[in-house]
Amino acid sequence: MGATDKALDEFVVRCGCNKAKLREKHMPPAERLVRFPFNSTRKRMSTIIENATGNGGYDKRIYMKGGADVIVDCCSKYIDENGNEMPLTDVMKSTINSSIEKFAADALRTIVVGYKDIKEGECGPKHSDGDQVKDIELSGFTMICIFGIMDIIRAEVPDAVADVQRAGVTVRMVTGDNIITA
Repeated sequence: MGATDKALDEFVVRCGCNKAKLREKHMPPAERLVRFPFNSTRKRMSTIIENATGNGGYDKRIYMKGGADVIVDCCSKYIDENGNEMPLTDVMKSTINSSIEKFAADALRTIVVGYKDIKEGECGPKHSDGDQVKDIELSGFTMICIFGIMDIIRAEVPDAVADVQRAGVTVRMVTGDNIITA
């Protein structure tokens, strides 16, 4: 489990959710689970699960998480403060982007989570084609939330950077994160 998943897992626990019960209710057996993993090119990770609506049927829902800049553009709706799906207007998109910029200015990595309900046969192949983004991941999502995640700098990093700078090396940062966060 990567650092982002650990942070989100910790959030679920702090919210008082019972992860075991959630998994039991919503996660299909591994052979029926469809995952499209995160990588630095895709900048997203998606999982298709059955019975996500909890009505006991076989409804499917795709959940996607990833870089805020990527996921917000895939959303046409959002969940408001009362739990209602609302259209993602230009005004709301601007508000969301302002929130993302505020998180980034505080050196927080921004992750957006969204979902969309899908019909049988819409999910495509049950495997990843490497760096390719699936058609199902491109649009029609409902944004659930924005997370601001603090990446902790390991204790040895500042001294290591100072050492190489003293040795005359120019240090450059390479990141896939928001430039403001960097």
